[in-house]
Amino acid sequence: MPELVTQGSRRLGKQLRGLREASGLTTTDVADEIRQDKATVSRYERGEIKPKWPVLVMLLNLYRATEAQRQRAAELFEAMRNEPKPLRLPSSVPKAFRRLTNETRYAWRMRSISISLVPGLLQIDEYIAALAATLHDPASGGPRALGIRKARQQRLQPTDPKPLVFHAVLDESCLTRLVGGRDVMLKQLRHLLDVAEHWDNITIQVVPKETGDYGFGTGGLTIVDYDDDEPSWVYFEYPAGADLVENDEDVQRFANLFEYAARVPESPDERAVALSPDETITFIRRQIEVLEPA
Repeated sequence: MPELVTQGSRRLGKQLRGLREASGLTTTDVADEIRQDKATVSRYERGEIKPKWPVLVMLLNLYRATEAQRQRAAELFEAMRNEPKPLRLPSSVPKAFRRLTNETRYAWRMRSISISLVPGLLQIDEYIAALAATLHDPASGGPRALGIRKARQQRLQPTDPKPLVFHAVLDESCLTRLVGGRDVMLKQLRHLLDVAEHWDNITIQVVPKETGDYGFGTGGLTIVDYDDDEPSWVYFEYPAGADLVENDEDVQRFANLFEYAARVPESPDERAVALSPDETITFIRRQIEVLEPA
């Protein structure tokens, strides 16, 4: 999907496609009527091109939209026009991460599995800088990169009009690996403890090493969910870059794996993968005690 597609343009495009299909017209029919090519009509419907108001009116007339449908289209058009501009990322950034960054503004929930590092949405500045130094890439820890990360993290803030719901399942190594050294990791753990205890929109669970393999041994991922009927998708990283999964069956398979890892058993006889949120808070506290000066 093109990187500048937004939630507003997708929603308007979805309505236009529904109206066209209900009218019995093909994209070729529409293209002939409005004197544009078929590909352009398809791109309107996928949200890849934002139609101008006169074009939208032409399409609504062509589809014989009802007054209610016209009103809804006008609402979607205004919402699309008033959307904040997508964050501009360096050209070297993988397109999958570019999409994840921009969609952070629109998603209702993100569910994340992290194998070795604290997820980006929960990283403090010093932790980010330490990772950048390890990668020998000062730019990734510079002011611009930090600004982009802060913009993503803003949606987690309780002061946000509609805070992002974030459920993070962290392998124990995320909390015991001393990224940046003892002082940096101690500050990072205190931040995790704070959000786990006090931010209602954030849930953190730790998978202790005693659990063994739980299906994510080769890497972590993030599942992006919306609060309407827009389909979920999955983002994952690997050493050479990042990619995404949008096939419904594959997305559901990853969602099932996440739920398996995050579930809290209803009886003592059931085997848990991750610690419960309360047990996780206790685990983080113990790790802070290990790192605090005597």
